[in-house]
Amino acid sequence: MPESFINKAKQIVLDNLENEKFGVSELAAKMGLSRSQFLRKIKAETGKSANQFIRDIRLEESIALIANDDQTASEIAYKVGFSSPSYFNKCFHDKYGCTPGDYKKLEDKGVNVEEQAHTKPAPRNRFKVLALFISFIIVTVVFGYWGSNFTKQTNSDNQYASIAVLPLLDLSEKKDKEYLTMGLTDAITLELSRFKELRVISRGSAMLFRDSVKLYSEIAEQLGVDLLLEGSVIYGADSLRVIVQLIEPFPKERHLWANKYDSRATDLRGLSGDISSRIANEINLAVLPTDDTNPKVEVDPKAQELYLRGKQLWQQQNPEAVSTAINYLKESIRINPDFAPAYCSLAEAYMAKNKMFPGNNEENLQNRLESQKAINMALDKAIELDGSLAEAYITKGLIMRKVDWDWEGMKEMAEKGLKLNPNNKDGYMLLSDYYLIKGNNQKSVQYALIAEKYDPLNARIGCLVAERYMYAGEYEKSVQQFRKVLELYPHYSFAWDGIGFAYYLNGDSEMAKDSWKELHKTMGNNDMAAFFEVNDFAHSVDFILTKFTAGDKLYCSNPPIIAMAHLLVDREEGALNYLDIAYEYRNEDLPVLMLHPVFEAVKTNKRYIALADDLRIHIPD
Repeated sequence: MPESFINKAKQIVLDNLENEKFGVSELAAKMGLSRSQFLRKIKAETGKSANQFIRDIRLEESIALIANDDQTASEIAYKVGFSSPSYFNKCFHDKYGCTPGDYKKLEDKGVNVEEQAHTKPAPRNRFKVLALFISFIIVTVVFGYWGSNFTKQTNSDNQYASIAVLPLLDLSEKKDKEYLTMGLTDAITLELSRFKELRVISRGSAMLFRDSVKLYSEIAEQLGVDLLLEGSVIYGADSLRVIVQLIEPFPKERHLWANKYDSRATDLRGLSGDISSRIANEINLAVLPTDDTNPKVEVDPKAQELYLRGKQLWQQQNPEAVSTAINYLKESIRINPDFAPAYCSLAEAYMAKNKMFPGNNEENLQNRLESQKAINMALDKAIELDGSLAEAYITKGLIMRKVDWDWEGMKEMAEKGLKLNPNNKDGYMLLSDYYLIKGNNQKSVQYALIAEKYDPLNARIGCLVAERYMYAGEYEKSVQQFRKVLELYPHYSFAWDGIGFAYYLNGDSEMAKDSWKELHKTMGNNDMAAFFEVNDFAHSVDFILTKFTAGDKLYCSNPPIIAMAHLLVDREEGALNYLDIAYEYRNEDLPVLMLHPVFEAVKTNKRYIALADDLRIHIPD
């Protein structure tokens, strides 16, 4: 076994021991390998999964602390990088057959606990083993299939895997029910997301490979996953036939499992639950009965169809589609008043509509406030009907961030949602915002990077990571991240805007000007792009401000952005005036943008400080 590879990997883990967020992707990057290459190599060299390799190093280090230190088990847990003492105790018990406290007592008596752990299996919960055995028998009888070579350790904590659900294909004759196939894809993704041991790629990134001709290995490489689920749907008047297969692309493509399901078209939740449970069994995740105290609601077929149509339409994010979506969702609720997901999607549709009131005047402010009331009513009803809907809590947190400016409430909602669905990228984005607001740039970056893991090809999240690097003063990293986004999405205007500021803050005004020239090309502002082509930085920014603040056609109606442009040419008073306008009309971008490094020039100004105090945001030192 190449000791140098193992020793190097072990040392990197030890160097990052207290960082609970340091995992397989981070270790692979520091080893100079792709995630999939590292997974294969570490398995070949050690016989362990990558997560088990990291966890064992943490547990071995905990032994030294237990033997030589008077710290509590909880303190030791955090020192060796576990996110919670209870999880540390469980992993410790699984490896050594006793708790950390008992280990100390046994060691004091001269008992070699580690030696015993290797010769005597740790006691297990008889009922859990029995339940899993029964599940095994049921699965074998019902599906008539077992024998996949896809085996992992029997302890579910060692079975962390990652999966992407590719958009299901519609093989029906008419192909006129896209909302149904997309609804089932989303439902399977959501059900899989409930497994804490499984990293599930978000819908947005997976959707990029709809009808793709790429090899499975190429798709998995881009998404950074171990497994892919693909399938097709054939529907009848009130029936569905779904064929799905689970694929392991590396090291050599293998089809691990396939199955066919027949169901009613309205039973998407039951069908997606069956499929996700079967996948969980296939990769040996512990599948236990769900603790669901909420009554199961029989969904009216028409209400289900309206819900799926509405959900598909609001995701299009254009005014006409969103308005139609709201009507569909309201009708779905009228037919089925106890259908919680419809309330949640209605709130999200209202949020999309809320973005369509961008103007800075009293009428648009009132429209946004009225929209806020409708959103909160829908979310409260969704939570009342089904407290297990993670997206309801996270959407509520998003309202607290955008409208209420309630940072602690936002954090509480995000954490509640992530407890129910640890794969929800929006929850991690909210936590990134929270720690930015509180002045902890390091944690803000960490949570943005976690969000990116769950939606790795999402341009908006890629830009969020780049922005958080910028806020942390890491301008070179910010530029590199923006470039990565632009390689995938060369016409993504937010990336051109962001990289311009990163260049400017890094002292390269010329590159900033060129980036903003590209921004205006992508937006169709040809006169502005042409002006940037032949003028210097200062004159170009002056021209921007003219277009931003005068004439019938405003090129920008976002006051914080206009404030930032003023500071590019040292116009402090104009910047502060536009921040006041943003505050008056409760601009949702204001709290975060006020912390942008470009405001360094005014952070000691009394007006700026007073506004920051009102918003309860932490001004960086």
